[in-house]
Amino acid sequence: MIFPPSVLRIRRTVDGRRRRNLWLPLFLLWPVAAVLWLALVPLILIVALLTWRRGTGRALLFGGPKLFRLFCALRGLRIDTEKDNEQFFMALW
Repeated sequence: MIFPPSVLRIRRTVDGRRRRNLWLPLFLLWPVAAVLWLALVPLILIVALLTWRRGTGRALLFGGPKLFRLFCALRGLRIDTEKDNEQFFMALW
C-alpha cells in the first residue's frame, strides 16, 4: 500500500543568495479530508445511482478512489527549475 505525501517542501532562490524555504505539513490535512469525504459519500452515492443509466454514475462512483491513487502516486515528486538568476525547487514526501 502506498501512502499519500506527508510534507511539501518549496524552496526559491533569487540572485543566488536570497533563499526562501517553506515546509508545509500535509499530514495535518488528512483528518480534515477524511471528515469531508465521509460527509460527501452519501450524496455521491445518491447522485451516482440517479445518473447510472446515462453512464456518468459509474465515473462519479469510481472517480474518488482513482483520484486518491493519483495523489498517493505523487509521493516522491521533485521539481527543480532554473532561470537566469532564479531557482525553484519543490518536493513531495
